[in-house]
Amino acid sequence: MAKLTKKNIALLVISAIVILTILVFSLLNWETIVFLFKQITTGADIVKEYVEDLGILGILCISLVIIICFFFPFISSVPIQLASAVTYGLPFATVHVALSFFIASQLVFLFTRTVRIFSSKKRIEKRKALEEKIKNSKRSIYSFILLAYLLPFVPFFLIHMVAANSGMPWWKYMLITLFGPLPDIIITLWVGVKITTGATNPILSYVLLLVILACVVLSIIFKERVINFIFKPKDELKEIKENEKQ
Repeated sequence: MAKLTKKNIALLVISAIVILTILVFSLLNWETIVFLFKQITTGADIVKEYVEDLGILGILCISLVIIICFFFPFISSVPIQLASAVTYGLPFATVHVALSFFIASQLVFLFTRTVRIFSSKKRIEKRKALEEKIKNSKRSIYSFILLAYLLPFVPFFLIHMVAANSGMPWWKYMLITLFGPLPDIIITLWVGVKITTGATNPILSYVLLLVILACVVLSIIFKERVINFIFKPKDELKEIKENEKQ
């Protein structure tokens, strides 16, 4: 375990407060959160009046469900995002969903730094190897993130985990995770609202959803291979390694 500095203690305290706040809020609004989770399988259009009656509490509960789904990418938060769009309109929903993902991404950064305090030697070496791989790659971490955001089936959680472990400064991570997901969110909400209102073929929509879900699951299973493929070393480094082997 790393030596506890004042910075480490501050991270632990902040992490504990965040976790406790989420737990208390979840317990106080358990029935509402469970109901919203059920809408992931039944659809977003039927929760409009329910969420409207909740007011600010409805906004907060939707945000919490989106954040939970962010950390479990195999559970799609799209129906809940659409519940926000159907209830509050597309402009407000875009800001609402984007801020929810932004909060989740900051939690990734915070918890990544906190976990490092208790990391084993093996985990520390693995993290350093990833940072070195990114540093010596043909592609920069920023080009990877840009490409990943353009692919709708790559989970935000995976993108932000790589970014948080890349060694980039917090302010760059903050800007990237705030503005990077916006195109994906806007397109998802716009298409989703069209589907919800019956403007598109529902069968094609469900097929597309299954394809995206399958890609998400595969990207999680083969995460290491995907990272190794993306962050190929520079040609000169490959030559040096080959010469060293010889």
